[in-house]
Amino acid sequence: MRAAIVTQIVVAALLCTRGAYATAGFAETHSRLEYGSLASLQWVHPGDGCDRGRYCFFLERSGAPARGFRGIAFSLAQINAPAEEDRGLIFAQRSDGGWLVYDLRAEEFLAQPGSFERAAQAWRAAGLTEPRFAEAEHGARGLSRTWASRFEDLTWLALMWLPALLLLALPLGTLGFVIFLVRYRRQRKPLQLVWGFLFLLLSLPAWLLFGRVLVSMIQYRGR
Repeated sequence: MRAAIVTQIVVAALLCTRGAYATAGFAETHSRLEYGSLASLQWVHPGDGCDRGRYCFFLERSGAPARGFRGIAFSLAQINAPAEEDRGLIFAQRSDGGWLVYDLRAEEFLAQPGSFERAAQAWRAAGLTEPRFAEAEHGARGLSRTWASRFEDLTWLALMWLPALLLLALPLGTLGFVIFLVRYRRQRKPLQLVWGFLFLLLSLPAWLLFGRVLVSMIQYRGR
């Protein structure tokens, strides 16, 4: 029983610490970006796993991200945006600095990682004009997140703030319930009673959690 109480306290502390850590801007964050019909991008902003720095893209095969593309086993700092869907070509910079041109359909390099000038020459030789680049470290402008990624981000944000919301819900919900209950007893307006119970419902999850911990502590002391 004591272990259960300690576990509950530790989990709550870790959640609060994780939330504070994330809001400070140091949490590891990954999002999936749309990138045409052939590929998608995993955007690390910030996080671990990049070949250099904490901001990068990883090129993934659309519909089968675990497979990837032949020869592309490194992270990218910049990539052309949007993708040249009709040709399936990308113009990108590796996290370590080398520029490349790659054919997604043929899965081969038109320009191996090297200087920008050589990559730009291969790009122009394919009949394309110099593109705009999306930078991993500067908001990935020109690219958009997938709907699944947006939902995951919102879900994580809700979980991250859940401990803080529970701590706020307990005093605020209880105070709101008491205020509207007192007003109802004085004025006898049904709407005030409804508002009071809404505030009570707001604080109910926090009260249930508090009660569970309290009961566990009482049961442990009684042994």
